[in-house]
Amino acid sequence: MHFLLFNLIMLAFYFPSLILHEYGHALAARLVGRRLKSISIGKGEPFLRIGHFSIARKQFWEGLHQSHPSEISLSRGQRAAILLGGVGANLIGGVFVLILSLLFPNPVMQFLAQPFIQVSLIFILFNLLPIRLSSGIASDGLQLKQLFFNKNQHTS
Repeated sequence: MHFLLFNLIMLAFYFPSLILHEYGHALAARLVGRRLKSISIGKGEPFLRIGHFSIARKQFWEGLHQSHPSEISLSRGQRAAILLGGVGANLIGGVFVLILSLLFPNPVMQFLAQPFIQVSLIFILFNLLPIRLSSGIASDGLQLKQLFFNKNQHTS
C-alpha cells in the first residue's frame, strides 16, 4: 500500500513540477531580455486559460514556454541559459523541499518531500536527454546539443 500511495503522490507532483519547469524557462528568458508570450501544458485547443497560461487535453504531459523575440539576437550562452532555466527551476525546487524537510522533520513532511524530490530529479534527467518528444519537439537536451555541436547553428 505504501508503494502505491508513494507513486500516486509522485504523479500528483508531476504537473506542479512541469509548471515549475516551464516558468523556469520563462524566468531565464526574462533575465536575458525576452518577454513571456505563453506557457502551455498539452497541445491543441486549451480547455483552461488563465492569462498567458493554458492547459489542453492532448499530450498534457508536455509543456511549452514561448517568449516574444527581442530586437537583439541572443548569444549561444543566453540561449543555453533559457534552455537550462527549466531544469534549474526543478533543481532549485527539489533542493528547497529537501531543506524544508530537514528543517521540519515530521513524518508528513518526510513522506511528501521524498516523492517531490524524486520527480524533480526525473524532470532534470529526462529533460537533459537529447531526444525528440512525442509531439516532435526537441527536448531541452537535444536543443542544447544542437546549439553547441551543430556548426551551422545560428543565433536569433
